[in-house]
Amino acid sequence: MLNNKFTPHQNTADAGRDKQKSPKQKNISNSRRQKIFGAGQAISMSVLAALLIFNQFQILSLHNMMMSQNDNTEVAGAQQVNNTANTPTKPNIDLSAIAKQILPTGIPAAYGAELGVSFDDAAASIAKLAPYEQDTRTNKLTGEKLARYIKIGQQTACEFCCGARTLVFDDGRKACGCAHSTAMRGVVAYLLDNYGDTMTDQQILAEANKLKAVYFPGPTVQKYAAANGLLGKPAQGLQQQVGGC
Repeated sequence: MLNNKFTPHQNTADAGRDKQKSPKQKNISNSRRQKIFGAGQAISMSVLAALLIFNQFQILSLHNMMMSQNDNTEVAGAQQVNNTANTPTKPNIDLSAIAKQILPTGIPAAYGAELGVSFDDAAASIAKLAPYEQDTRTNKLTGEKLARYIKIGQQTACEFCCGARTLVFDDGRKACGCAHSTAMRGVVAYLLDNYGDTMTDQQILAEANKLKAVYFPGPTVQKYAAANGLLGKPAQGLQQQVGGC
């Protein structure tokens, strides 16, 4: 039977072998240990850096997901508010009564008496205002007045009788040839030429839109009712269009 017990003789032999190693061999062994230890540290640092990058990626992804959910919630809430606002709350409104409240009547304060224009005779006003538009008038608008004419003319259109989205193009040429657009451009040019120093662009634009309202009374009232969430009986006696296109 083999004797596996540790003996003093074996320990003495091992110690002898260690003593037999030269200083150079010992230095080589220490150098190898240091290289192995250094490589281990480098690997550990690389793994740690990778973990940190992964964690940051996870945090960023979670943040983006939460923000996306918040945005969707806000949009859904806004849509719900808008849908509620657009839901008719006052059915069976008499649109004829609304027409009396929103459609202009009488003589336009700024220019009506001078040009013989009345909201009560919308068809006649078309012929009286048409000669003043930029394309027709002999005394063309220039400089600042022309720039304002273009700016105002691109904020509105006859809207209900053709597909034009503005009264004029970028260079001031008419964007629509219908009679209603001609009259609307005419009043804009006339007011700029004669009252441009005292009237703002918004005031002049309002005068053009008042003409549109009397040229298209029925559609104007219907649009107002829809924008305010109203349902009602068709307005009696309101024309869909005054004058020709």
